[in-house]
Amino acid sequence: MASLERQFAVGLAGLAGASLLTGAVTRFTGGRERARRYLLHERPDGGLVEVAVHIPPQARRVVLLDNGLGAPHEYWDWVCDALPDDMGYVRFNRPGYGLSTPVTQYGLHRHFELLQELRDTYIADLPVVLAGHSLGGYFVAAYASRHPGALKGVTAVVMIDATEVISLRHSRRTNVDRWARQSLVMEQVYAWAGLSAFRPAKNVNKQYRPQINRSYTAFMTHPRAWATARQEYLDAMTFPELTDLDCPLTVVTAENNVGDNATHHAVQARLAAISKRSRHHFIDGSDHESVLAVPAHAAQVAEVIAGEPPSGTGPEREKSVKDRPAGRRAAEREEELA
Repeated sequence: MASLERQFAVGLAGLAGASLLTGAVTRFTGGRERARRYLLHERPDGGLVEVAVHIPPQARRVVLLDNGLGAPHEYWDWVCDALPDDMGYVRFNRPGYGLSTPVTQYGLHRHFELLQELRDTYIADLPVVLAGHSLGGYFVAAYASRHPGALKGVTAVVMIDATEVISLRHSRRTNVDRWARQSLVMEQVYAWAGLSAFRPAKNVNKQYRPQINRSYTAFMTHPRAWATARQEYLDAMTFPELTDLDCPLTVVTAENNVGDNATHHAVQARLAAISKRSRHHFIDGSDHESVLAVPAHAAQVAEVIAGEPPSGTGPEREKSVKDRPAGRRAAEREEELA
């Protein structure tokens, strides 16, 4: 019996050691591949920000892309592939993600400064669309509405299944909030243990090209990325509500989400109301992750980014109501009652 127990302990220790080693190797090789592929932008304070820049000679406009919580900039890969030839892009990892230098205190104002710095450095005088997914959607809209001079040269803002901070605050101390906090802590533990190398928390189905899938998985194995995501989640609880945006705005909403779709759609509709020139666009069959990770969905996002910005005196709605799923119709009824 003692011999059997010893064999079990040795086997368990071997598995743990193999997992730790796999995680360490994945982080190391992923970091080297990332350093070869992407630029490191040096900030005035000496910090580094990982950026991917593609602005072809014929570019007449550029989109600046801001990531969601806990997501690398590779998340935009299919969207960038689907952009027209006359449109460049700049995407980046916020401090603490990927190769970007972590900081102890970040906050909205420092992020606004980073967005402005990236525009001044890489985009110059070209017209720009600001686009963000999830928490990144909130960031670009907050920057456009609250940072002095931010709207100069901005043709439109696109919020993709974006975070609405009032709803986030209302979830505090609920089961949803407790689950979110615990899951971010556990993902950090999984990353330390190397388990994220075998089954990452995002892009589980490996829907990107092989090199992007490898880079994505390596990103997920960094405990620092999950520590940063947890801090961003806590910080977002304190962010100010978005109330007024003097710029064309398109809110892109994923059709299917965890929880009550009608409630989610109504929350997204409130975001569309912050601009008098806005459009609310749904992507059928998409969820919060697949809206960028599935090529067909990402192509629709790229079309919205590159298309004509909305005009008018209020949120534009799709004309056809009868063909929409019940959840979307319920969301519109809730809007009308509000």
